[in-house]
Amino acid sequence: MDDLMSIGEFAARCGLSAKMLRTYAAAGLLVPAAVDEISGYRYYSPTQVDRAETIGLLRRARISLADIALFLKDPSTERVMVWHRQLDKEIESRRHALDLVRNHLATRPRRTATHPVVETERHTTTMNSLTAAMATDKGLHRDTNQDAVLIDDLLYAVADGMGASGAIASRMSLEALRAGFAADPSPAGLAEACRQANQRIWDEASTVAEYEGMGSTLTAFAALPVDQGGPVVANIGDSRLYRLRDGLLEQLTEDHSVVGPLVRAGELTEDLARTHPQRHLLTRALGIGPDVTPDVVAVDCKPGDRLVVSTDGLYNDVAESDIADASAAPDPESAVARLIDLAGAAGGTDNIAVIVIDVR
Repeated sequence: MDDLMSIGEFAARCGLSAKMLRTYAAAGLLVPAAVDEISGYRYYSPTQVDRAETIGLLRRARISLADIALFLKDPSTERVMVWHRQLDKEIESRRHALDLVRNHLATRPRRTATHPVVETERHTTTMNSLTAAMATDKGLHRDTNQDAVLIDDLLYAVADGMGASGAIASRMSLEALRAGFAADPSPAGLAEACRQANQRIWDEASTVAEYEGMGSTLTAFAALPVDQGGPVVANIGDSRLYRLRDGLLEQLTEDHSVVGPLVRAGELTEDLARTHPQRHLLTRALGIGPDVTPDVVAVDCKPGDRLVVSTDGLYNDVAESDIADASAAPDPESAVARLIDLAGAAGGTDNIAVIVIDVR
């Protein structure tokens, strides 16, 4: 995806303004191919130029966004000819109405016109055979903390906000997630709660000017009992869930980023991924478009396992081997403290949110 274009470059290429592109994204007609998780800046693919030009032409013809959406699913010349005939009828009707107005004015006398965030927090809880600790820290180089963390009964989640209002987006996503999951504590309910979180951020960003461009990642572990579907994780973006078992740290989620597939395919190492020029570009996140599909995956965990949920402020600065060593601390609270300290010692370039969970 080296040929991704900024929204400005894409606008110049397809002849549409950035404002128009945001409108079409809001309607789900032309969703960006990737988004920078730090700035919230959108990027498009050259393969989207033809679609953008078609949308622009149809809008010039005053075709509604809803009709354009249907047309793009099944484009046909027959549909275009129907619009032609409708336009002919509309023009004739409008001309007739204007003729009536002109005749009406001719019979009236002439008139004279008138001119009228706590930065660091630690919490420990024990429930359902799980012991967990959490922390979030703004790091050493950020003025604000856009990461957020949640422990609520069966639910453990982190969110990494992006854009100027990223701190609001991350908190908003966790609020919506908690409410949605409480209404239906099941794997399907967790997926729906993620979609509700996306919808809330999208709606706010589309209607409140200062929230424009905000978004968030979201990774949520639900410790569901077997009769409710069993433990699952839902993921959107590049925050992660790890499992530490017998000293081996394994990533259980897949990063929705430009570099993620390259790492999974063996074309890029984790070390190189941390310095890749497109490492901050996400291909999926809350708030990019009106709809989102979370990954929802069953989590294999057993007594003795330790789970780590974190934003990229941890693994972007800290090697996986060091994450494994720190995660093996005697208890979750000590592990969380060590992980936060490690990120700071590695430069503290980003906000960080971490949850460590012991399965008993």
